[in-house]
Amino acid sequence: MKAAWSEAGRTGEPRTQALAYFSLGDRAEEDARAYLSDYYAWLGEEVAGYLIAGAAKDVETVRQYIAAYEDAGCDELILCPSSADPDQVDLLADAAGL
Repeated sequence: MKAAWSEAGRTGEPRTQALAYFSLGDRAEEDARAYLSDYYAWLGEEVAGYLIAGAAKDVETVRQYIAAYEDAGCDELILCPSSADPDQVDLLADAAGL
């Protein structure tokens, strides 16, 4: 991406952002499945299934995702909850070590 940025004659550095879904706690799998299968139903079951499988559902996976995006040079990682439960904020903060 940085090469394409430079080749296009742009100055400065490109800003990169990414989004990853998470669902933590006792209902992690159920909440991720319910939310993501509904939200992405228009893409079909197969694509929704990939998104459900890719959602971080435990502390270690959250940490791995944060580290991987950081290592890839991502400037901003948006961790999007797959549950409306406000406790997800605290669970994510704990998982991220904040």
